Amino acid sequence: MRHLNPAQYVIKMFGGVKATARAVGRTPGAVIFWKHPKTRGGRGGNVPSIAQRIILKIAKRDGLDITPEDLTYGRNLTTAGE
Repeated sequence: MRHLNPAQYVIKMFGGVKATARAVGRTPGAVIFWKHPKTRGGRGGNVPSIAQRIILKIAKRDGLDITPEDLTYGRNLTTAGE
């Protein structure tokens, strides 16, 4: 089992950094910094709240398996779920 933080999980579900950036109206560089540690100017694995609303709206519309809990805690994935 592997734990993905919220940023890693969202990026995985959208199919990559570029696809996530397009979906939420950000640059790929901004999305990459969601994953970077706070000590490097990143978000430490957290998704900004303004992007969370957009992500949940798109997930509902497109049937993506992303919940509010995923945006808070991330998600554990088994080998089969990866």
